Formats: sequence, C-alpha cells, structure tokens
Amino acid sequence: MKKRFWMLLLCLLICATVVGCSKETTNDDDGVVTDDQSNKAHSHAYGIDDKCEICGESYPDFGLEFEIQSDMTYKVECYIGTSEKVNIPVKYKGFPVTSIGFGAFFECSNLTSITIPESVISISNSAFMDCSSLTSITIPNSVTSIGDFAFDGCSSLTSITIGNKVTSIGDSAFDGCSSLTSITIPNSVTNIGNDAFSGCTKLIQTENGVSYVDKWVIDCDESVTTVTLRDDTVGIGDDAFESCSSLTSITIPNSVTSIGDDAFESCSSLTSITIPNSVTSIGDDAFFLCRSLTSITIPDSVTSIGDSAFYECSSLTSITIPNSVTSIGDSAFFQCSGLTSITIPNSVTSIGDDAFCLCRSLTSITIPDSVTSIGDDAFSFCNSLTSITIPGSVTSIGDDAFSMCISLTSITIPNSITSISSGAFSGCENLTSIMIPNGVTSIGDDAFSFCNSLTSITIPGSVTSIGYAAFSGCTSLTNITIPNSVTSINEYAFSDCTSLTSITIPNGVTSIGYSAFSGCTSLTSITIPNSVTSIDSQAFYGCSSLTSIRIPNDVTSIGSQAFGDCSSLTSITFQGTVAEWNAITQGNYWDSNVPATNVVCSNGNVSLEN
Repeated sequence: MKKRFWMLLLCLLICATVVGCSKETTNDDDGVVTDDQSNKAHSHAYGIDDKCEICGESYPDFGLEFEIQSDMTYKVECYIGTSEKVNIPVKYKGFPVTSIGFGAFFECSNLTSITIPESVISISNSAFMDCSSLTSITIPNSVTSIGDFAFDGCSSLTSITIGNKVTSIGDSAFDGCSSLTSITIPNSVTNIGNDAFSGCTKLIQTENGVSYVDKWVIDCDESVTTVTLRDDTVGIGDDAFESCSSLTSITIPNSVTSIGDDAFESCSSLTSITIPNSVTSIGDDAFFLCRSLTSITIPDSVTSIGDSAFYECSSLTSITIPNSVTSIGDSAFFQCSGLTSITIPNSVTSIGDDAFCLCRSLTSITIPDSVTSIGDDAFSFCNSLTSITIPGSVTSIGDDAFSMCISLTSITIPNSITSISSGAFSGCENLTSIMIPNGVTSIGDDAFSFCNSLTSITIPGSVTSIGYAAFSGCTSLTNITIPNSVTSINEYAFSDCTSLTSITIPNGVTSIGYSAFSGCTSLTSITIPNSVTSIDSQAFYGCSSLTSIRIPNDVTSIGSQAFGDCSSLTSITFQGTVAEWNAITQGNYWDSNVPATNVVCSNGNVSLEN
C-alpha cells in the first residue's frame, strides 16, 4: 500500500516553498501560438530577450515557474496559473526546458490538456498528480522516464501516448486513472513499476465474457470472471490480480516467463489454472488464499516455488511438482487441507519452513534422496500422515518438523542426522517406536513430548544432552536407558511419564534439572550416581510410588520440593556424614509430604521436619 497521504503532503510543501510560486496569477494565457498556414499549435522557444525564436511573440507570464539547473537547462518547477490548456516552451531565457519537476502540476484541477515539448527528457515523481480534469496527454519521444505517481489520480485521463525512448514507468505512475481506456507502451520500456496501472479498470476490455489485459500491474473490477492474457505478455507482475474475487479462470500464454509475488492472491473464485512451459518461477504468495483452486499444473520449466505460493489453497487435492524444481519455499502449501498426497521430485534439495504445515488430509509423502534439509514445522499438524521415511541425504530436521502428526506410527531417522531438533516429533501421540541413530549428539527441547504411545526408546551413546521436556508427557513409556555420554538432564525432561517404573541415571550426569522426573507416578526406584552434585527444585515432585532414594555424598544442593509429595517415600539414605548432610543447601519444603522421618547418614541419622 503506497503512502498516498505523505506524497500529497510533500507535494504541497514543495509547491509552497518554491520562490515566487504563489497562487497570484498575472496572466491566464496558455502560451499556445497558432501557425497561420497549418493552423496547428506549437511550443514557443523563448530566447534571452524573452522573444520566441519561432514566432517572435514576447513571453507571457502565464503561471509557469522555472528553475535553472547546473547543466544550464531549465526545469518546470511549479505551475500557478488557472488555464485549462498549457503549452510548455522548448526554451526559456535561451536555454532548453528538459524536465518537469516534482509535483510541478500537483492538484491543478482546471488543467484539461498539456503539451510537452521534445526538449523534455524526464517527468518527475508526482508531476501531474491529482490533475483531475486532465483528459489526454502525449509524451514526446525525447522523454526517457516517467516518475512514481506521475499521473496518479488523473481520474479524467482517457488516453495517453508514450514516446519510444521511455525506458521506465514508475510505481503507481497511472494509479487511479479510472477513465483511461487506451495506452500505447513502446518496446523501449524495460521496467514498469508496482501498481503502475492499479485502478485503471477500463483498460480491461470485456467481450463475450473474456477480458484481455496487458503486461502491467492492474486491478480487476468485480465483473471480470475470465481472463485471457495477450500473446505478447511477458510477465504477470506483483499483485497483478490480487483480490480479483470474481475471477474463475485465466489463460496464460507461452510468452509469460514469470508469475510475480501475490499475483493471484485472494482470487477466491479461481478454480483451475495451467501454467505454461515458459514460466520459470512462481513468486511468493502467488496463489495465496485461492481457496477454490482444485487443480494446477506446474510445468517442467519451473525451478522454484516461492514462499506461501499456495498458502491455504484448501480445495487443492493433489499436485505434481516437476523434476525441475529445486526448492519448495516456506509455507508453500501451508494449510492445503484437501491435499491427500504429494510426490517431491529428486531435484528438490530443501523443504522450507511450514512448507506442508496443517495439510490435514495428507496421508503419505516420499522425501527423495536429494533433500538435505527439512525446515521448521515443515509437516507439523499433518494429522493424517501415518508414516514417513527420511532419506540419508537429510542432515538437518527443523524445529517441530513433524509435531502434532497424530496418526504417525513409525519413522526412520537416518544416520546422517546429528541432532533431534526442538519439538521435532512433539505430540505424535500414535508413535509407538523410534530408532535414534548413533550419530545423534543431542535431543532437543520437547523433541518427543506427549508421544503418548511411545513405550520404549534407546538413546545411543553419542548423545550428550537431553533437552527441556524432551520426553515430557510420554505416558506409555515404561523404561528408558540413558547412556553414560549424557552429562545433563534438563528441566521437565521426563516429567509426567506416568508409566515409567525405574530409571538409572548414568555416571556422567552432574545435575538433575527442574521437574526432570516430576509426576512420574509409577516410578518405584531410581539410581542417582556419585557424579551428581545438584538436584534441582521439584526434580522428583509427585513421584507417589517412589519408596526409597539414595543421595550421593557429592550433592551440594537440593532444590525446593525436590521430593515433595513423594507420598510413599519411607527411606532416604545419604552416603556422606551428618556434617556433610547439614552442609547441603536445602530448598524450602524439599521433603514436603514425605513419610520418612529421618535421613540415614554414614555416621548417624538426621531428623526431618516435614
């Protein structure tokens, strides 16, 4: 969305500060001279003496203000007249007039026509902005550029001819020219800015229900349902058909090589589209929220599918991605809830973040050997996905990549993976088993949290850390082997594993994190090694079946409620002396609601006040 208000304000400020540029008009003469033989108007060329070199007439001060430039040329700085017609001179004070300045004719509401001489080479930003009565204009062959917002809001402009030296048309140059019915764009133009013809609804000529549009950015009106692009269309620009809610189909010719960002965004009635072989890229958000789109053919020429390209195309049931595609962008098929299957070709090397997130009907997918990375949330909330094989080429699996895949029963992780990322399989409630390969060194936060059907898991000797809540809520997990390589068990790592009956903590572990085993109501025994120096708060809170615990003498701190609500804990043994026990930093209520009455030390007992 352009900043129209600020453009208007800036134009007003410029016009107000130009020297001598007041609204006091000394002469309403439009400066037009008529040739008696041809009876045609021509531009004046005023010399140093203010005499026209063509007709000899004196310069009439009809409201144009000029500014001399460093190259000894003049710029039209401002127009303060009230004439309906203006003829800009070729020369002023003996030097050529080469440009029309920023906002020079801004809001000249009486102006109906203007003649621009061959001397002018540039039309600056907002030059004729909101000249609401201007009906036609010819831009001479000398002009090379038309600035941003140059004719924005010229609502009465019906036709315009652009000279053959113009190479660029700025952003919103003709935005809001709602009466414009025809325009000729020469081959010299290489760049047409964003929203250049936005709101020029009459440029779409409708015949027998078929509309034809040219190669610029343009808005549809609500009556347009079917569009056939001209054969010379080379590209579909950014936002070209955005929010064309009545558009049901479009024919794209083979001349088109690119489909821009947001090109068909929110075309809610569009049901099908065929992309020609000439197209090499599909832009970001190209078919964003096209909820009626049921099928699309992507040709072999396409190499990339942009971010959110088919975002929430909820009626799309299947799609074939050709072998030419090397990357699938972030959220490319996000919430395509009707998509049941998809084949990813061997050419694809990366699957972006959220690429297939919330594809709730997707039952199977094959990831080829070419893929090296799977992005964050790539397949999260794919509720119907039952199995997936990750090839050995994959070296990284993003955070939450398969989280909440509630129908997933098994998965194979290749040896190429060195870490299980945060939330990778979180909420996969029907996952019964998983093999973690020997190359994995870390299990991320929430990696397998709430995998309710997971009964057992083997953690290989390569793993050195188990992340926050890594197995939290795995209610069917009955046993787990933690290798000696693990040095830390983080917060909530095995919290609420209600079926876990016993666990051995290896000698390498130095700390047991906050709530690491809290809520493990079936845990009857646990071995804490001599390497442990700290037991954090609520580490074993609510382990109601735990009957005894042995605390090594190297422990220096026990956190608040570390064994709180261990309602069956009748025996607590400390492997050090009474003095060493008393030296331990003990948090508040570390033994709350524990039936044991004392701690058995190597040289005596310490009474508990619980």
